[in-house]
Amino acid sequence: MSKEMTSKQETKVMPSGLPFITAGAVWFILALLLPIYKLYALILTAAAAAAAFVLLTLRRRKQIAELPPAPAVKVRADELAEKIDRCRDTLLSQQPKIKNETVSAAAGSIARTMDLIADELERDPKDRNKVRKLANHYTAMITGLVDKYIQLESQAVEGENISSSMKRIEEGLTGADDALKRILDDMFSDDAMEVSADITVLEQLLKTEGSDNKMDFSGLDKGQQ
Repeated sequence: MSKEMTSKQETKVMPSGLPFITAGAVWFILALLLPIYKLYALILTAAAAAAAFVLLTLRRRKQIAELPPAPAVKVRADELAEKIDRCRDTLLSQQPKIKNETVSAAAGSIARTMDLIADELERDPKDRNKVRKLANHYTAMITGLVDKYIQLESQAVEGENISSSMKRIEEGLTGADDALKRILDDMFSDDAMEVSADITVLEQLLKTEGSDNKMDFSGLDKGQQ
């Protein structure tokens, strides 16, 4: 019983509103103690409130990161990641057999993107819903199209039907490559929102009136893309 209580205490996460309440409390207390109508006191009060908010927000985020994922969620995410990894391995084994440079490049790019998707899924199992159809259906379709292209490319004869099929497969793989990159980008949407929120807080902290430590983070999001 004591072990269960200890485990629950270790994984307890502070309420989401606590950073806001604490920052407000710090502001209120310092406003009572300091002559806030003076510039230095206003800057000190704002900086202390912002610092309290940032520290507690980072602490809460760390607590959330330390929470073990639900076993069923983790197992399902790992199963999906394994299917995507198998597709990646198949594509890498097929790539040397492809003579067309465009199709070969598309297959290689798809394999690399799938590798990144599987890694991100293992890091953040809650993204499993974003890749379920990919893992369960589209991976087999992609490797099947590549295999079909290799067969058509190896034919000793040329014809309109063969050329048309090969062209459609080429276009399909190129489109699949773009779609997979969009899926990967979407998996990082939560991280992008967290970065944006952190930058906003830091800007408010460092751009206080009269401060010489003004910094411009406006290009940081673009720089990381």
